[in-house]
Amino acid sequence: MTTPPVLRPALRVVLVRPWTDATVGGGCCGGPVSDGVCLEPADLGWDVGSHASVAGEQLAETWRRLRAELPEVDVQVVGSGNTAYLLPTVFGAVRPRRGVRAALHAVSQATTAGAVLIEGERIGLLEDLGPDEVVEEVRRRLLLRT
Repeated sequence: MTTPPVLRPALRVVLVRPWTDATVGGGCCGGPVSDGVCLEPADLGWDVGSHASVAGEQLAETWRRLRAELPEVDVQVVGSGNTAYLLPTVFGAVRPRRGVRAALHAVSQATTAGAVLIEGERIGLLEDLGPDEVVEEVRRRLLLRT
């Protein structure tokens, strides 16, 4: 009797919410939920030029683009305070590939607000990278896996 193969996503990407957007009970951009997806920053009453609206829009745009352009990728949006998810997920993703020391280092970086994690490793901050660079890096890593 053969065991069925374990299906896992092609790649796991975690977007850690920026501090300015981390609200309880909100959507992917930290705002109120409408139809399961966040509203536009202006609809939330944010000043469109403010740091909060820019950070929220970047997060929402990155999430939307990854889901639309790379549907095989598992994309999660997590608050930086959600250590119950972040710490074991990051440790478990990094340790088999790079060892305990590297996994502990990755865990220490995982709770940084605005971090972008690919397979547990922080590639940078969303504010610095922007949606285009995140999508391109995920594409590049998908190609390396095949």
